[in-house]
Amino acid sequence: MVSATNANTRVGALAQRGAPGSRRGMGPFPMTSSPSIALLWDESHVWGILAWRGLQALGLRPYVLSSREVAQGVLHKLTPQWLIVPGGWARKKSHALGPLGRQAIRDYVASGGQYLGICGGAGLALHEKGQLHLCALQRKPAHQRLPNCSGHIHCMVSLPGSPPQRAPLPVWWPSQFQEPGNAMETVASYLEPDRDFWVADLPLSDIPEADIPAWESLYGINLHPQWIQGDPCIVRGIYGHGQIVLSYAHLETPQSPEANALLAQILGHPPASVPQWDLCQPSVRWPDATIQRMYDALMEVVMVGQRHFLLTWRTPWLLGWRRGILASPITTLLAMTTQIQSLPPNANSCAWWEKHDQECWQLWARFCQQTISYFIAERRTLAYSSQLPEQGNSLEHQAMCRELFGPFPGYGGLYGQILQLVDEVVFRLLRGDGNMPNFL
Repeated sequence: MVSATNANTRVGALAQRGAPGSRRGMGPFPMTSSPSIALLWDESHVWGILAWRGLQALGLRPYVLSSREVAQGVLHKLTPQWLIVPGGWARKKSHALGPLGRQAIRDYVASGGQYLGICGGAGLALHEKGQLHLCALQRKPAHQRLPNCSGHIHCMVSLPGSPPQRAPLPVWWPSQFQEPGNAMETVASYLEPDRDFWVADLPLSDIPEADIPAWESLYGINLHPQWIQGDPCIVRGIYGHGQIVLSYAHLETPQSPEANALLAQILGHPPASVPQWDLCQPSVRWPDATIQRMYDALMEVVMVGQRHFLLTWRTPWLLGWRRGILASPITTLLAMTTQIQSLPPNANSCAWWEKHDQECWQLWARFCQQTISYFIAERRTLAYSSQLPEQGNSLEHQAMCRELFGPFPGYGGLYGQILQLVDEVVFRLLRGDGNMPNFL
């Protein structure tokens, strides 16, 4: 991968050539000294933190909004230049917004606002039941997609007034757009995977292409990159007087300089790179004893998972897991706890935490203890069975999963209860004293 300086120069230079817009009248992304950013928080969790950290690294100061505030008309009062909706479950984001919140976002964009949806935030904007309907795009049917893919994939980036250029962009379990047609402009389209690209728990670069059909038969899902090659990764369109940019690439990913530079360019900000984020080495600015106990207990869960070959570190901020193991919640809770520790407490967060810390710790301790038991049970299943973990699970193991994580898709169980509490702390920390900003 090229250096951050070279990536910033290469991708950022595309905005400097100032050519006319596309045939749909969409010119280059506008450059501003400091765009005002609103970040929709609800149902984002680790992806909301990733977006917030990425924007901070670019030198931007996003204001974190709740769905309730959006439904109450905060976008009309603040009129930010950009509303950014991070990754997460699009369906849950839509439910949190409700009819009033969804209409408020449509009104904001129609009146000239700009919407950037990342992964789940992109899915929220699509023309599907219960979503925002900011465009005519829908998702590809599941049987036509490359499911559970993650890592960097080379893309062809096409910006107004610039020749197409290749750049490795990170995706973390994206959906896929149907063909955008003439109503949308394709900003980036998928080419071939980079070396860190996985499908399910398979590092694809290690699998000879001739062997992929056998693996597909074993796993029962699409694994060949042909299922994603040529598809749009980032699209751009008009809604009313405003603009929408929908990206299945996580341009805010740490240590992804080409992606970071493209994010800055889309937002009309000078390019910068997002530094690495190491969940194993938190920078503690809130030395709360309960939060430290939570972090230590969860790190023990991670180490047990590693000892039994169920977990591995994909990057310093992201765990990988054996197929069939429900471990993404571990990354989420570890990332959120690390972020809580790394921010200075404020009166708003401290007052709330004092009322809920013991409740959170009791749930957390149960969760960690039961997750270790779940991991050991899964390891025993692997030892006695040649089947995949989800095929070899007993009814007892399935009940353990439901108690810990709730039914799939989505989340619940002990994890869901904990997530609500931890999410509230992060929101209050990022909001500071809770005052409204002045974007005007």
